[in-house]
Amino acid sequence: MRTPSNYVCETVDPENPGGPKTGIVILADYYTRLYKYFPVQYENLRAVRWVLTYPERIFWGVRVYSEGGWCYVGRPDEWHVKQSVIAPFPKHFVFAVYVNPRRELFEYGAEKADPDDPLSPVDWQGRYGGLIWKSTS
Repeated sequence: MRTPSNYVCETVDPENPGGPKTGIVILADYYTRLYKYFPVQYENLRAVRWVLTYPERIFWGVRVYSEGGWCYVGRPDEWHVKQSVIAPFPKHFVFAVYVNPRRELFEYGAEKADPDDPLSPVDWQGRYGGLIWKSTS
């Protein structure tokens, strides 16, 4: 029996945004657990990949109990809302992808967008250490 491998998605390096891309790891244990027990979350790994490929914002300082980590934010065109149901991504939300200091995915999901910056999560100034990168395209 073949063991699943970790998946690596190339994205903007949060420590060197103008430099070469870096890899964010989605651990095999994590995605196989989602596949087995949480099929909608598993399908939304497509949205994770989209956000990491086309990020709009990167925030630093996302971990309260373990220093470090980043939040990549974007707005995919669609996402899974129920098993076998794909819908347009809501206009007043952003999709946040949380990465630990080892550059491993640890959480993701839709969050309300900030009214002052619709490509950032609401209250981002109070939740994160700061904004470190913003898409210019």
